[in-house]
Parts: sequence; C-alpha cells; structure tokens
Amino acid sequence: MTDRADRPDTGAPSEPAPILAPHGGTVAQVRQVVARMRGAPERRALAWLVTGLIATIVSNNVAQIWLNEWQGLFYDALERRDWPGFVSEALHFLRIAGTLLVLVVMQTWGAEMIKVQLRSWLTRHLLDEWLVAKRSYLLTFAGEVGANPDQRIHEDTRHLAELTADLGASLIQATLLLVSFIGVLWMLSEQVKFSIDGKLVGIPGYMVWCALAFSLAGSALTWWVGRPMVGDNAARYAREADMRFALVRIGESAEGITLYGGEADERRTIDVLFGRVLAAMKRLVDDLARLTWVTSGYGWLALVVPVIVASPGYFSGAMSLGGLMMVVNSFNQVQSSLRWFVDNYSRIADWRATLGRVEALHEALAALDRPAGGNGRFDCIEDATDGVRFEGFELKLPSGRSGFDTPDVAIERGERVQIVGEMAAGKSTLFLAMAGLWSRGRGVIRHPPRERMIFLPERPYFPIGSLAEVLAYPDDREAHTEAAMIAALKAVGIDRLTGCLDETVRWDRDIAFDEQQLLAFARVFLHSPDWLVMDDATSALGATERRRVFSLMEKLSGLSVIALGRTEDGDPFFTRTITLKRRNGEKRRAATRRVA
Repeated sequence: MTDRADRPDTGAPSEPAPILAPHGGTVAQVRQVVARMRGAPERRALAWLVTGLIATIVSNNVAQIWLNEWQGLFYDALERRDWPGFVSEALHFLRIAGTLLVLVVMQTWGAEMIKVQLRSWLTRHLLDEWLVAKRSYLLTFAGEVGANPDQRIHEDTRHLAELTADLGASLIQATLLLVSFIGVLWMLSEQVKFSIDGKLVGIPGYMVWCALAFSLAGSALTWWVGRPMVGDNAARYAREADMRFALVRIGESAEGITLYGGEADERRTIDVLFGRVLAAMKRLVDDLARLTWVTSGYGWLALVVPVIVASPGYFSGAMSLGGLMMVVNSFNQVQSSLRWFVDNYSRIADWRATLGRVEALHEALAALDRPAGGNGRFDCIEDATDGVRFEGFELKLPSGRSGFDTPDVAIERGERVQIVGEMAAGKSTLFLAMAGLWSRGRGVIRHPPRERMIFLPERPYFPIGSLAEVLAYPDDREAHTEAAMIAALKAVGIDRLTGCLDETVRWDRDIAFDEQQLLAFARVFLHSPDWLVMDDATSALGATERRRVFSLMEKLSGLSVIALGRTEDGDPFFTRTITLKRRNGEKRRAATRRVA
C-alpha cells in the first residue's frame, strides 16, 4: 500500500485557522478585479448592460420627478375639494404609473442579466486560474484559503455577482436620485419660512442641510455598529464550506465508514463542524440585531423628521398642503439616496467578505507560481537529455529527511528501475516530487518533457464520463480509435469491459480496485508513453495479472519504467533497484545493485 506517513496530516478537524484576507483594501481589490476584466469575453456584454441599466435608471428618476410634481397638483386639488381636477390628476397618475412599471421591469431584467454575465466571468476566470498544471494540487497546501476552493468558485462567485449587481444598481439609482432631487429640494426650501419677530425668514437650502445632517449621522452610527459583520460573514462562509466538505466526504467514503463501524465517530466530527457553523451564525445574528437598532430606528425617524423640519413653513402660511407634501417627498428622495449606506450596510458587509474570499483565492493561485530552487527547495528541470537524473538530491519530508545512498543518481532511457523504501522513507513524496508536486529539499531533478511521461499512482484517477473518455483521458475521445481501446482492454485482461465503451458510470467506484488498476494500465498502453513512473500501481494485482502487465510493458519499444514500492519485487522485469532511506544524520556510501 502507498506509504502515507510522509504526507501532510488530514485527520479530524482541529480548531479553525484564522480567515485569511487578501492584500489591500476594498478599493484596491475592486481595482484588481476591474483590471483583470480587460479582454474578457463577457466585457462587451457587461458594458452594454451597465449602459442600458444606467439609461433606465435615469429615465426612472425623470419619471420620479414627474410623480413628485403630480403629487403637488393632486393634493392641492384635494385641498380645494376640486372634484374634476382630482379625477383628472387620478387619470394622469395611471400614465405615470404605467411608465414607471415598464421602467422597473426593464431595470430588473438588466440587473439580473448583469448577474449572469458577471458570474460567468468570475467563475470562468477562477477556473482558468485553478485548473492549470499543478495548481489544483499545490493549492491544497495553501492553508485556509486552499481548503475548499469549490465553495469560493461556485458559491462565492455567485453571491459576489448577485450582491455586486444589486448594490451597484441601487447605488447608481441613489446617486442619480440625489442629483435629480437635491436641486429641487434646494428650490423648495425657499418655501420654508420661520416667523421671527413677525417677519418670515428663510435659510438657503435649509431642507438640503437637514437631509445631509440626518443621513450623515445615521451612516456614521451604522458603520460604527456594523463593522464586525465583514469578518463574521467571512468566518461563516468558511465554516459552512468545512461542513459541506465533510458531508461530501462521508458520502464518498460510506463503504469504509460502514465497514469500520465509524458512524458515531463521523457524527461527532459533524457535530463539531456544525457547532462552528452555528457559532458563526449566532455571531451574525448578534451583529444584525445591533445593526437593526440603528437602521430601524433611523427608518422610523425618517417618517416624521421631514415633516417636523418643514412644518414651520406650513404653519407660517408660506406654503400649502400640496407644497408641504412636495417638500416632504423631495426630502425623502434626497434622504433615501443619502441613507443608501444605512439601508444596505449588512449587504455591503456581506459583499466585502465575499469579495475578500474570492480575491484571497486569486492571490493564493498567483502565489503558487513562485520560482523553484533555493530557500529549502530543489529545482525540477525539464532536460533535453533523455533520462532522469538526481543531482545533489535530498528530500525534505514533513517528519524528517530522506535520500538515496548517493546524492547523484541517473536513470537512462530504456531502463526499468525499482525504487524501494521502508515505511516513512518518503517514496510517495518522491513520486510527487518527480511529478513536480513537491519541491521541499535540495538539489536538482532533471527529467524528460512531461508530455512524454505518465505518472501512475496507486489509486488511479478516472474522470466522470464514458469508458472511452476514461481511456482517452486527458485527450479527447476522438484522439484514439475504438479498435485501439478494445485492444488495450483485452491486453490487460479486462475483456468484459470491451462492450462498455459508451457507458457512463462511476468508474472509480463501480468496478473492483484491481480492475481499476488494470484499467489504468490499459490507458498507459493506449497512450504509449516513453516514460512510466508508478507508485505501488500494481498493489491490488495478483501474480498473474502483474506478470501480464510487465510482459506488455516489455513489448512497448523504448518504454522506461520507474516503479516505487515498499519492498523489492524480485521480478526480472526490473534491471536495477535503488534504495530510498530516511536520513539519521550519518553519511552513507553509494550503493545500487544491478539485476542480471
């Protein structure tokens, strides 16, 4: 079996790591996102949608001014008890309402389409960054940010797109509404007169200053009370992702859990993770309750504050009831624009947390492209010479060091070499190092071009798809003929699968483990590589099947084989055996043994 003693620990859940935040503030993160969008296929569609949305919002605001003017005429007719005028204004309202209805539908459609296009770009961009050579594996060593990339790519991008579209549309609307009504409110402020010593005195822009002061006080208090929500939202998403991953893992490992009778232990693990989810949710509940004191109190005050501050003008006789309603409505429009921050703070905190998680993943992926070598790392170099060479090589493991009896080892083209090591000697880590997935140590590994090599772990990977797609992977199915696929299946002794090329099942679960390993070798024979590197890839095979596989490999002209295992196979198929040993501080002399 594959030696796991030299792998990173992935046991029961420990205390959660701190939530990692990306570098820079929110403004810097937004700039980075916008900069990356240049050249994206969705950019043109997004630009047209945003332009259309702004035009619709502008039209909506014009209609709102129209509605505000109508209100003054309507209430004046009501105050005069002018029945014909009242009916006329009521009919006029139907035209205004119909126009506003059309504009609202258009605005809703535009905002929703922006969500679709924005999510399309965010998700595809992260997938392009994630699913490139080695990154998906190396990300697993990136700590908290690499623990559940599926959550960030699937859920966080969706949530970020929705919040960005909703908050962006409402911010544009609030801004344009402010621009539209602040001038109206300034002019209407002239009607608000104060009676001082029998004289009516006005304050220029009085209602505007009242709206600014009221909104500024509410925004400042909201920010102060709601600050913890950004970090608490990020923590909740991380804990939710941990629990979902654990549930998926139980489903995938149901057989092993049942055989060991480990249901109670898994339940305890889920209880711990769910407890963390609930704790994160409770912190958000407390945050929201504190914020609600401010936002709801502010909302109730907003019902009476404009009437109170404008009432001197009405009681002084300087304005009619209709004029008062126009002033109050204009105040509410300006104030509602300025209180956008208050009304949306919980969603802004959610948006900032989600943006931070998405940007943290992007930064972590970019950081994986660090130069190899130096700082306790070895170089893995593609060499034109057709061989594998270890120069001054030593492997650093999570629990120590290991290496060959000599620091310089060469494996030439055509050789079939077996590398054996005792438990915890690091042979599985050496397999990853040769594949470029582990770089801790010192020295240099020189290897042929990757496209001429196949790396075969003990438990092979099969993509979701038909058997033909599994055999052709990572090529397209059309790259190999059906006859060649059938011949490969027959060659390794799994003839029963030759009629299943078009069937799609879970090939990593629905066939026995020994057949999975034979299927992996069928894929090797179909692709005919120059180099094959195996890590206990025949562990589930019987002597007959192993001998058949070795015989087939001997017939592949020029195939070079490096097999890593715990014990020496003793099969004459291998021409040389090299020992990998843990370092205990003493120097060792070179020793490789040739097999006749």
